[in-house]
Amino acid sequence: MANFAAPFPLHSDPRRRGVDPHEREALFGRELTYFFHALPDLPVGVDPHEREALFGRELTYIYHALPDPPVYADGDLCVLLDDDGGGVDRLSLLPDKLLGDIVSRLPIKDAARTAVLSRRWRPIWRATPLVLVDTHLLPAGDDVIPEHLDRASSSAVADAVSCILAAHPGPFSCVRLTCCYMDEHRAQVVRWLKHLVKGSVKDLFLINRPWPLEVAPIPSTLFSMTELTCLYLGFWRFPDTTGLLRGAAFPRLRKLGLCSVYIHKQDIEFVLSRSPVLEILCFEGLLFPLHLHLVSNSLRCLQVHGCKLANITVADAPRLERLFLHTYESKGLKNRIKIAHAPALRLFGNFELGKDKLQIVNTIIKARTWANPSVTIPAVKTLDVDVRFGVRNDTKMLPIFLRCFPNVERLHIHSNNTTESNGRLNIKFWQESGAIKPVLSRINLMVFHDFRGEQNEIAFLKFVIEKAPMLRTLMIVYAHGCFGSRHDASSKAKALFAGKRANDRCFLAVCESERGGGALWNLQNGSDFSCPDPFGVLQCSSFGVGHWFV
Repeated sequence: MANFAAPFPLHSDPRRRGVDPHEREALFGRELTYFFHALPDLPVGVDPHEREALFGRELTYIYHALPDPPVYADGDLCVLLDDDGGGVDRLSLLPDKLLGDIVSRLPIKDAARTAVLSRRWRPIWRATPLVLVDTHLLPAGDDVIPEHLDRASSSAVADAVSCILAAHPGPFSCVRLTCCYMDEHRAQVVRWLKHLVKGSVKDLFLINRPWPLEVAPIPSTLFSMTELTCLYLGFWRFPDTTGLLRGAAFPRLRKLGLCSVYIHKQDIEFVLSRSPVLEILCFEGLLFPLHLHLVSNSLRCLQVHGCKLANITVADAPRLERLFLHTYESKGLKNRIKIAHAPALRLFGNFELGKDKLQIVNTIIKARTWANPSVTIPAVKTLDVDVRFGVRNDTKMLPIFLRCFPNVERLHIHSNNTTESNGRLNIKFWQESGAIKPVLSRINLMVFHDFRGEQNEIAFLKFVIEKAPMLRTLMIVYAHGCFGSRHDASSKAKALFAGKRANDRCFLAVCESERGGGALWNLQNGSDFSCPDPFGVLQCSSFGVGHWFV
């Protein structure tokens, strides 16, 4: 994902209350101009096709973040006839409710076509909760969201969507629109949202295609959709909430995804305060650094992926179980994560030592932070952290950071490569670091990512093997292309077990990371509460005890 730079100050809220709307609009335009000129590797005057390709890649990340559609293009309606081929249409004899359930599982074009089968079928489609996936309206008619789309196809899809919504009174189970340059169809988009309000839409995915480079404001009609349970927005400017009526709210919204959306801190806080049952909040590729002050009695999962982060303060989130971070450092801004009140937090990561700063209540975790039970997050069971083992300060911070999570059972360590190597720390350093030993006493699974066989990595792993009595599985994922062969990597990993070990039943799994650093992060896996370890490479629990997997 592109590492967007932001050369203008973003600490103050430019859309503060009391500012003239025209001044606010002009300021937003200037900020957006700065943003587009700051795109990495794309100086002013660059070929427009290269800029479009960049936004194509951004769209790919967004599309990957979306949940799978509830209806697939390979759905098929087969009419059952008597064996002689000329008998009774048994499908049409089924009850209306069952027929409606069948129609709701068909792609939109096939579902609408059922209305021409006979009088018996005509009212079925109109009474069935509509599932509209606009990729099914393209000539290919499949589930794949195209990265590139010509204007003719966009206009054809927009016209088809308008016709379908006008013909269907609702309700709308799921509407997923990803194939339109919506800024060119503003009047139609406004009408769509009004239709969806009347039709009590449940799940809405509204992904704009912002080309030319412009982020359009989404109509504030959005706040009239009181039946929404799931909302994903992509490449929009979030509405100004300062002028909204007091009754504007999302009383049933449980999942919210904001993908490459321009949104202010005060608007995020407004949405949180007006969404009393919101459980999952996802940010993907936001256009500007994120400032988040989290207060929610309902939120269970927060994901911030592919974003620049100014600060996150978990002020009061009593039900928060999962906090996922995968951010980019902003020039002049340090990523700061403050955990004030999150007593149910069980999964935390990906925290990057040297880039991110952690504050627990009023204490900032730093090199000389003394061990203190009040400066811990005891509920965390799964932890994911990035370390540059070649950077002495980062390595020294690791035991101090780990002791903030005294009850960790699953630990993921990413060994980040660096050109700033400034010294080696041998196993003696870890043996003298008493702060880390209590943490190791509970770990039963460790996954060491991007292993390169460097001395600092080996020293740390040997210490873990010697001092972790509950460790049942050590998985080493070696960096792609770092070893000449799988055998070389396996031999290097096996040598770690040559000396003393705290658990003789601990076994080793070795595999190579994917080319390019692994697959895209899946927001759905992260918010799947039935998955105990979304950071996992594979299910280690299926391995047999006492075997080497190499």
